Amino acid sequence: MYKSKLYWILQLSCWGIYVTYAALGIFYYQPNAFAVLSAALLNFILLVLGTHSYRLVVRAWNIESLSWYHFLVYPVIGNLLITSLLCVFNAYFLNFGKIFSPNHDSEIWYYFLQFLDTFRFLMPWFIFYHGVKFAKKAIKNERDKIEAQMQLKVAALDNLKNQLNPHFLFNSLNSIRSLTLTDPKMAREATTKLSDLLRISLTYTDNQYTTLQEELKLVKDYLSLEKIRFEERLNYRVDINKELLNALVPPMSLQLLAENAVKHGVSKVKNGGEISVFAQKKGDFIIFGVKNTGTLSMSNGKHHHRKGIGLDNLQKRLQLNYGEENGFKIFTENNLVISEICIPLRMN
Repeated sequence: MYKSKLYWILQLSCWGIYVTYAALGIFYYQPNAFAVLSAALLNFILLVLGTHSYRLVVRAWNIESLSWYHFLVYPVIGNLLITSLLCVFNAYFLNFGKIFSPNHDSEIWYYFLQFLDTFRFLMPWFIFYHGVKFAKKAIKNERDKIEAQMQLKVAALDNLKNQLNPHFLFNSLNSIRSLTLTDPKMAREATTKLSDLLRISLTYTDNQYTTLQEELKLVKDYLSLEKIRFEERLNYRVDINKELLNALVPPMSLQLLAENAVKHGVSKVKNGGEISVFAQKKGDFIIFGVKNTGTLSMSNGKHHHRKGIGLDNLQKRLQLNYGEENGFKIFTENNLVISEICIPLRMN
């Protein structure tokens, strides 16, 4: 409401001042008060309606979201159209040319000068309007970027908290302790994987994107540690095209899906199950995620999405970074629970 009110105050006062200035100049050469006031009022209405219509077109076409060079092109095009409309109206309906330039040659010259003069006076409005739009867009982009970074740090801290969860550490260390007696080599490997998992969780806080290959290593380390605990109850496989390993993805996105699959899927099934990590290209998008044995709980006859804080943060990051409302989803297919992310494909 405040912005709309401010817009109309500026709109009316701006064109009111301009028309008053022009009317005073005309009155000097044509001291007919009624004719000058009528012409000024009609020009004022045309300017208000013309620039406001331009604003509506800009908003309808979402021009403010386009590249920066459009902010140089559209003001000139809009100004040319409204200036032409105003000059044609003054020439044919108000006969300005015949009044101020009686002979034909001077009349053409008058129209040309009037066009340049009108264009010059109208240009600041277009520069100011698009300048405000450009500034708002820049501020919004910067705010979204900062918010995305904050969400990443929250997700990283949440992920680290989950990895440092006493249950996770107790189970992992207990499994490693058992392996020191039966398989010392595997115990050393498991210790390295646990160390890498915690180290990567910390270093990810400074990254907005990571490669799918780095994310996959994190997932493999996590699933390897969980397999020590679940033994034959947990099997996993990777189905990812090597060409996609350099694709850029949000950090800890695939790992969160894998963790969710173990916590809410395989661990809930008596005989365990399998987790499949996948990634595929679809047009200009990459679709990646996990498939796991298990079921989605039902709520009011509908599938209830098993989202925790980590997945909520992930979905928020996807919306901020890619603007995709449905970038993340969970559904069932062929007796499997599928958690997948669909984002634009960008290579490292």
